[in-house]
Amino acid sequence: MYHLNDIKITVQQTADAIAAALKIEVEIADADLIRVAGTGKYKSRCGYPMDNGFVYQYVLSSGATVIIDNPGFNELCQPCPCQGKCQEYAEVAIPIRAENLIIGVIGLVSFNEEQTKRLIDNKQSLLLFLEKMAELLVGKVIENQRNYERELMTSQLLTVLNLLHDGILLINAQQQVTHYNTLAAKLLDIDATQQLVLYQLLDDKRLWFAVERGEPFSGPIRGKRVATQIYCDVVPIKNNGVIEGAVISLKDIKQIKQLVKEATVSEIETHFSQIIGDSPKMKALKTMALHVAPSKATLLIQGESGTGKELLARAIHQSSKRKGHAFIAINCGAIPENLLESELFGYEEGAFTGARRGGKLGKFELAHNGTIFLDEIGDMPLHLQVKILRVLQERRVERVGGTRSIPLDVRIIAATHQDLEAMVKTGEFREDLYYRLNVILLTIPPLRERLEDVPMLVQFYLDYYATVTDRSVSGISQATIDILANYPWPGNVRELGNVVEYCVTMVAGGEITSDTLPQRIKTVPKLESQNSSLNLKLLERETIIKALTLVESEGHKDDAARLLGISRATLYRKIKDYQIMT
Repeated sequence: MYHLNDIKITVQQTADAIAAALKIEVEIADADLIRVAGTGKYKSRCGYPMDNGFVYQYVLSSGATVIIDNPGFNELCQPCPCQGKCQEYAEVAIPIRAENLIIGVIGLVSFNEEQTKRLIDNKQSLLLFLEKMAELLVGKVIENQRNYERELMTSQLLTVLNLLHDGILLINAQQQVTHYNTLAAKLLDIDATQQLVLYQLLDDKRLWFAVERGEPFSGPIRGKRVATQIYCDVVPIKNNGVIEGAVISLKDIKQIKQLVKEATVSEIETHFSQIIGDSPKMKALKTMALHVAPSKATLLIQGESGTGKELLARAIHQSSKRKGHAFIAINCGAIPENLLESELFGYEEGAFTGARRGGKLGKFELAHNGTIFLDEIGDMPLHLQVKILRVLQERRVERVGGTRSIPLDVRIIAATHQDLEAMVKTGEFREDLYYRLNVILLTIPPLRERLEDVPMLVQFYLDYYATVTDRSVSGISQATIDILANYPWPGNVRELGNVVEYCVTMVAGGEITSDTLPQRIKTVPKLESQNSSLNLKLLERETIIKALTLVESEGHKDDAARLLGISRATLYRKIKDYQIMT
């Protein structure tokens, strides 16, 4: 651990100093009996093993100080080939001890009567002097080892820092940059030859104000040397309650958006081939959707819950020129009204109580160059409809609590299961926004209007859920398919998928028969004749009543909402709208 050879210059200087003070020859050996330093005739032998180091070997093994005034005749000299004819007159050897380890020996050797007299007559003061010299050597070797360990740790930390995917700056209490990794140098255009201060790299006022308060900071900060914003996470460094600096993690905001794109695009790619249905209505829908997909036009998708509005929107995005960018989906009816605005448009730091330090990017900003899908647009509050209209008109967005208008290039696809035109007449939806959204209308037919697609959908879901649930199914009987093809499917394709999943789970590797079907499917009468009323609101009201009747014994509206494929809040609203007695 400690090696005298690591400080051999200091060891030689110490030997020279002892020799000059005592006027006697000095040699210093390490734990391996390699002569590290020497004076007189020993100087030329430095770096080589000692030939006859028997006395030093004893000192190293015992840790005892040895004084020999009869060299050649002392018992420690017995193994030496020069026994009885030694040229030395006297010898003193003391151990060099570092933290209970003996790392070497200091030896004094006299070659005449005068040197021997000085050595013997002053041995107590001489030994004290040598002990102090040994302590100096130990202090130096320990310091050298500590420096090595610090340098090694620094090298290891810098290696780790350079492996990180974030830029890292280490700042001291005077805001001086003490360390940085290669990514930080790239993000901030740091010149390695300069001594840098934080304000030269970043707009540091908000950031450093938080550090002085001993608080962490997160948020976008504008760079001084680069024309871009950097997202910073800052943690103060405290030592006994005193702020000694900070660690700053740096992320390129463009890289953050790229990560969002990868998370939202690569994992869920949908193509028109995944939209199952060969009925005339579905063929016409897919043909039109494929035709408008490459355009920049705003689209409005209308269809009941469970018909696959988001699936169609994803297929359109994947067939557009924006497919390499983000597809951001947000359900306007599922997010509380007080949070919807900040989710869509983001917010600046301090915009409201509980706002994240540094602010937050909104869904529109994250969808830049891509597509944003606004599901259940009919549930959007009127005051937010104004902001959506502004985005459509100006192609710019302003964060909550912000004053800066941010340019956007984003395609909007909206979807709803409601009759927006009727809502415009009742004042529940803005007329100007309706016409902005309704540039191209795509209507997805409910499953009851394309029952000829049921067998194809059943086979698709059979194959899918057999794989997902790891259960083998030999097939499905024609009688069961006939039952499914005559069911009104109030929950549409989503409900059909749930029924097939139930059957695959319940059947034990055999054929799915009518006995396997859920009771509600078997007890519902066949779809009424084509002359029946096809009024959408009437059909929806009747379907809700049927669902409530089916779960009446349990009395759970949650079950009815699940059966219908809608949220509980939507069910309660529809019960109120249609004045259904429960």
